[in-house]
Amino acid sequence: MRLAFATLAIALAVLAAAGCGGGSSSADKAKTNACNAVSDIQTQVNALKGLTPTPGSVDAAKTALTKISADLKTVRDSAPDVKGSLKQELQTANSNFTSQVTQVAQSITSAASVTAAVTALQNAGTALATSYQNAFAKVRC
Repeated sequence: MRLAFATLAIALAVLAAAGCGGGSSSADKAKTNACNAVSDIQTQVNALKGLTPTPGSVDAAKTALTKISADLKTVRDSAPDVKGSLKQELQTANSNFTSQVTQVAQSITSAASVTAAVTALQNAGTALATSYQNAFAKVRC
């Protein structure tokens, strides 16, 4: 009888540990997702900033902007589940930076000519680097 009780107690302890302590909370996952996205935004901004203004760079810029947009969506979707002051930091930074990305993307994609797109690209990297720094400087992932 004692052996059966001990076996049952051990089995319950193993199940409890697997169910409760084995994984991370949804807040931890949200923070990880948001912070990874913030880091990738920085990578994409650096890629934009490093592009040389050539007609071929326009496609590379569009690709980077698409990735930034996806990362901003990840931050937007994850931030509500983040705990503490980081939640508000992420939401504010994401909102501020999203508007700048939208303006830059429109200036590149709506350019009337390749020359105009290249000119917009020249300004995009620097503008987004400054905007990123202003928006995400206070975010502490």
